[in-house]
Amino acid sequence: MHSRTRTTLDWLAELDLGAWILGIGSFIFGFACLLQRDFAIYWQPVPAGVPFREALAFASAVLNMVSGLALLDRRTARLAAQVNIALYLIFAAVNFTSQLWRLGVAEHLAVAVGAATIWARISRARSNHPHRWSTLARIIYGICSLIFGASHLVGLKGTVQMIPTWMPGDPTFWAIFTGVAHAAVGIALIANLGAILGTRLGGLMYLCFAAIVWLPGAIVHPAEWLRWAGVGISLAMMGGVWSLGDYLSWISAGETRNPEENDWRARTARVG
Repeated sequence: MHSRTRTTLDWLAELDLGAWILGIGSFIFGFACLLQRDFAIYWQPVPAGVPFREALAFASAVLNMVSGLALLDRRTARLAAQVNIALYLIFAAVNFTSQLWRLGVAEHLAVAVGAATIWARISRARSNHPHRWSTLARIIYGICSLIFGASHLVGLKGTVQMIPTWMPGDPTFWAIFTGVAHAAVGIALIANLGAILGTRLGGLMYLCFAAIVWLPGAIVHPAEWLRWAGVGISLAMMGGVWSLGDYLSWISAGETRNPEENDWRARTARVG
């Protein structure tokens, strides 16, 4: 059973879904910001008095869209990953000005970590202290996931309000369950116990957030672009944790296999 699970996880890594999911999420997020002609204030709390705020919001939205699409193309994915790292780190810093800064910083830092692992894979940076970098990525994302879990539990009332009324069972149960699940992913990553499996399960949880919490409202109220931004950031966070899992699996595979045998990005790096 363990061998079968390991084979499945390796196969998922070879699909390189993380980059695609992060790219689609970033595009949707940027498109929603572009249509509302402003920053997504829940995730981008840029103060009103910032000079050239409208122009900066437009530039940020366009960069999110372009870099998101560029992640889908093997020839432009490296530069796109770098742009995503910069964008999400900038807004992680911006969140230090908000009241709920820990959560905002963690959300953007988590996506930046995922983009960094995409960059590392494309650059084939497996030989230069791979365990050091993979450990750093695991711990940073793990801490972010612990913050997500704590925010669900500490702000339980607000979390409960986000649970759709049609969900079966007690909304409080789902709020606590997702908080504990976040914490479990964080512990698995930091302790490096079932870390890759943790990234997959964590990614599926973010997919549920996008599909259950944000998407129905976005469909019913299509002009409320902030709902679409919620879909986008949830998918971007899914892409971030999934890309981390791809990277950890890739590092592990490199100990026994030639990286160019299984990594399509490595096989085509010479083309770009």
